[in-house]
This record gives sequence, structure tokens and C-alpha cells, in this order.
Amino acid sequence: MLKATNDSYGSIAKIFHWVFAIVIFWQLFTGINLHNMEFSPQKGQFIWFHQITGTFIFCFIALRLVWRFYNKPQFENTLPKIHKITSKTVQIALYVLCFWLPIQGTMMTWAGGYDVYLVGLIKIPTLMVENKSMYPTFVDIHFISSMALLSLTIIHILAGLYHRFIINDKHAVWKRMAIKFHRN
Repeated sequence: MLKATNDSYGSIAKIFHWVFAIVIFWQLFTGINLHNMEFSPQKGQFIWFHQITGTFIFCFIALRLVWRFYNKPQFENTLPKIHKITSKTVQIALYVLCFWLPIQGTMMTWAGGYDVYLVGLIKIPTLMVENKSMYPTFVDIHFISSMALLSLTIIHILAGLYHRFIINDKHAVWKRMAIKFHRN
């Protein structure tokens, strides 16, 4: 099923979720490496791909939220109240950071005196002036925000694994987002 059912988020939401997971890990991996690299032509290439991926994430998360609004699942929610609150808090924080990091990265790039291209194709009009003295602060904020995203991502993964392997998915949390592969 493409859309959500009583026991599944639906194929489109699952594809969004798992593609997004892969892209976020790629971004975090390249970002951490970039933070620790000395400037070189190789770092410039990594920055370019990191920027393309960041703007892709911004667009992708916007599409994901549109789909979620259009395709809001109605599950029987048997989770304990503390799980519901924690889950919703982590989920909102993940979405906020996934919007914030590309915006903040764009501001950081402009402060460094460089242009930003949406998915590497369309130049985004510069909305702030070059500010080399503020650039290191932007880099630090970007790195700290990335570490917050990494921490929340790990919490999200651990929660999923907890549901799947510790409590045997008694609330069907894992099942709703898992992609099933059928053997013939």
C-alpha cells in the first residue's frame, strides 16, 4: 500500500524514512570529516557535495512533511504515556534540526563569502553579506547542531531497536516502519 493503513505508515512514508536515514548518516559522516580536515582541493569537493546534500535534505524534509500532512496515519496507540511524549519530542526535534542545519549551513556559507546552490543546480540569492569574522562562529554552531542531530538520531535508532528486540515490538512500532522483502 502506498498510503498508511491501520498497521503501516505505507510505502511512500517508509521510502522517505529510510532514504532520509541514509542521507542523514552520509551528511553527518561527511560533516564530521569536513570539520576535522585541513583546507585542500579535496575538502572543497567534499564541501560542494555536502552542500548539495544539505539542500537536498531541506527539500526532501519539506516533501516528507507535506506527505505526512496528506497521509496522516491513524494507529491504535498502545504506547505508555512517557513513550508517547518522548517519541513526539524526539521526532519534533529531529525535524527542527533537519530544517535548521541546511538553513544555518547556508548562512555559514554566505558568511564565508561563497554562493549556495539548491541541489547543486539553482543559485540561491545571497541574503546576507560576507562576514569572515563571524564565519568561525557559524562553523561552531553548525558542528554543535550536527552533534545534536547525531545524538537524537542515535536515540531514535536505539528506541526502534528497543521496540524490536527488547519488548518484541508489542506496540507494533517497528512493524509500522519496516520494509518487508518478500521471497518468492
